[in-house]
Amino acid sequence: MALKEQQPSQSLVGVKRMGELDQKPFLDVAKRKYPDKIADDKALELCSLWESYLRDPHWHPFKVVAVEGGEDHKEIIDEEDTRLKFLKNDLGNKAYMAMAAALLEVNKYNPSSRYAVSELWNYNEGREATLKEGVSYVLKQRGAQKEEKL
Repeated sequence: MALKEQQPSQSLVGVKRMGELDQKPFLDVAKRKYPDKIADDKALELCSLWESYLRDPHWHPFKVVAVEGGEDHKEIIDEEDTRLKFLKNDLGNKAYMAMAAALLEVNKYNPSSRYAVSELWNYNEGREATLKEGVSYVLKQRGAQKEEKL
C-alpha cells in the first residue's frame, strides 16, 4: 500500500514532501502585483524560477557557524546570499521564508540531488513521525480502505 500525501486538516500524521517550495506566498505576491487575469500565470512563473534555483546543485546559499560551545558546527541560511536578498526585497518576507524552509529541508533530507523527498510527518507537532505513529497511520488507512469496499 502506497502512502499518499495528507494535509494537516485530514490527519495528524501524513506524508510531507521535504524540500518542496510552498507556492502560496508566491501566489499571494502575484495577486498583489498583477491584474487578476495574469496573477496565476505570474505566480507559476515565479514558483518555477525559484524551484529551479532550489534544485541547482551549484547554488549553495548556506554558511557554517559554530554551535554554542564551539566544538560543533551547523549550516544555516546565508542571509547575505545575492539571490535570497533579491527574493526578500522583490517578493517579500513570506516568499523568502518559504524558500529558506525548502532549502533547509532539501539540505537535510536530500543534499546530493536536491529533490524533494517524502517523509512521514506529525503535522500536529511539526516533526517527523515516530515508527509507532507511522504504523498507526498505515493501519487507519487500511481500515478506511476496507470500509470503502463494504
